[in-house]
Amino acid sequence: MDSGHPHAFIAGTPALDFVDTYGSRAGAGRERLPDPAALAAWLTEAGLWAANAPGTVSPAQLLAAHSLREAIHRCALSAIVGTPYAGDDLAQLNEAAQHPPPRPCFRDNQLVHLSASPVEAALSSLAEDALVLLASPRRARIRQCPGCAMVFEDTSRPGSRQWCSSSKGCGNRAKVRAHRARRTQDTTAG
Repeated sequence: MDSGHPHAFIAGTPALDFVDTYGSRAGAGRERLPDPAALAAWLTEAGLWAANAPGTVSPAQLLAAHSLREAIHRCALSAIVGTPYAGDDLAQLNEAAQHPPPRPCFRDNQLVHLSASPVEAALSSLAEDALVLLASPRRARIRQCPGCAMVFEDTSRPGSRQWCSSSKGCGNRAKVRAHRARRTQDTTAG
């Protein structure tokens, strides 16, 4: 789904939402985390980094985040087609998951997550989420939208979700195309 909102959070799991921060993979591609500030904003919006947390994202941490995102993406694609995960990708996920997670703390009437290294802690949480997904039977429910190539976990009861979003995104556009095709067919047949 490539709507105007850069952070849709509709993939069903934080790790896949993170993968989808690189949009329009089926086309020219669109980097939604082009700079450290964008990564900090996404981590905050995803609930992985408190808005009032000290520190900033460095350019090196941004590159590490992009690299982790692509490793998760490649593993998700492997899960979709049923091939083994690449050893390098698993090693990267395992390494990223080793950083200590942020500690929850109630401060100023809100829950904040504290860490000596907030960016590494947030990336560790994403790597752990990916590892849990990829190692569980849920991996059979990882899908890729045929319209925009977004990856998501199909959490529908029957396991038949095809599109990134049925109501606003690619699913709706496909339904509109099918409806128009039927109407055109009806007018040419009648």
